[in-house]
Amino acid sequence: MKNKCALCKGELKEKIIDYKVYGKIIGKFKAKVCNSCGEQWFDEETSKKIEDAEKKEGVFGLSVETKIGYSGNSLIIRIPVELAKFMNLKRETRVLLYPEDKNKICVMVK
Repeated sequence: MKNKCALCKGELKEKIIDYKVYGKIIGKFKAKVCNSCGEQWFDEETSKKIEDAEKKEGVFGLSVETKIGYSGNSLIIRIPVELAKFMNLKRETRVLLYPEDKNKICVMVK
């Protein structure tokens, strides 16, 4: 990997960083970090270690595409079981829905 950031041309420095997925730290990994924009770059070996750690922690593949459905007069969004388990969602769990912008709905577990 070059010593210049592909995004901003800043200098890359090798560091050990905490790696987070969905707000959960899954480990410390070697990365090249841009001193200007903060972008992180991982080599192939480290990327495999990160993927293995994500699988071990149960956070790998939680991001899924789904469709909006109907139930009576309401629109519904189905939540896959893996995501429900990660979020500890159960029937009758109270959540707060709000728009972050025109293209993003946030769901906050109460």
